[in-house]
Amino acid sequence: MPVARLKPSRVLGIERFTDFGEFRANDVLGLGTSVPLQPRDFSLSRAILPLQDGLFVLQRAFARQLEVDVGTDQGVGLVVPFCFHSISNGREIDNSTVSVIRGRVPIKSVERQPNTYLMMRFNSDMRHRGWADYDSGLGFFRTDDAPMARLRATMLNMFCLASEHGDPRQFEALNRPIQETLLDCLDAALVPADGLAARRGTFDKHRKLIARLDEVVALFGSKPLYSDDLARALGVSVRTLQTATHAVHGVSLHHYLRLKRLWSTRIQLMTGGAGLSVKAAALGNGFWHLGDFSRGYKMTFGEAPSETLARGRRL
Repeated sequence: MPVARLKPSRVLGIERFTDFGEFRANDVLGLGTSVPLQPRDFSLSRAILPLQDGLFVLQRAFARQLEVDVGTDQGVGLVVPFCFHSISNGREIDNSTVSVIRGRVPIKSVERQPNTYLMMRFNSDMRHRGWADYDSGLGFFRTDDAPMARLRATMLNMFCLASEHGDPRQFEALNRPIQETLLDCLDAALVPADGLAARRGTFDKHRKLIARLDEVVALFGSKPLYSDDLARALGVSVRTLQTATHAVHGVSLHHYLRLKRLWSTRIQLMTGGAGLSVKAAALGNGFWHLGDFSRGYKMTFGEAPSETLARGRRL
């Protein structure tokens, strides 16, 4: 069970309850009323992770009836299932369904089994990314297996990193890279299959936008690349950048930016001084999960980053 393996740290909070009389609801997406269906077998565990732009709670709840005005007065909320089944407002919700909430929505839910899921509340509204661009309400997004698996793996990685991290200031520096990876996964899971299809006759427009994107990326130098920063610098929405990148290069915006960050890291490794480390170069370019970075680097360049660094020092 994901929550059971996590330990508290100076970054990650852990709460465990074995008595319903001591249970306290978490208000990340609204406080509600719970009635346990199996009071004698009651238990609940949750891990609480605050990041720069939101609050994330990984929770294993008990079988229950739940009534709650779910949502947030600002920003947007999401519920991502890990092991989940419920009947909510008469609708069956299972492991393949991500819930996205704007505003507040009354929910009556029956969960006949202990469910594990992640609740997240972003402080910003995350509009114009290509998913949930409605004003208010509750949307259910059925996802494919591969993007859902990647989304869950990213979430577990960020909670494991927080559980192992003892320095809040160092972890704070990883907040934006972590959130950018999470947004990459959410975009892949929630944007409809035809959501990035370009209209006929717009290729030249998209090609010019990508040329401008490349110019802005060059101006950023070795700074980490974040999709919302680049969209703001270009005066367009993230969704427009996503559509243009897909139309011109046939890949997602995040994949395109990741390749540029990999190339920037490679240049640093080949030209860096004696004091440079692979970890420092990776973190400096916005890679926070070093195992994932190393795998992606070797897949792209055919060698481990440590090999590049060693060769660069010999030159």
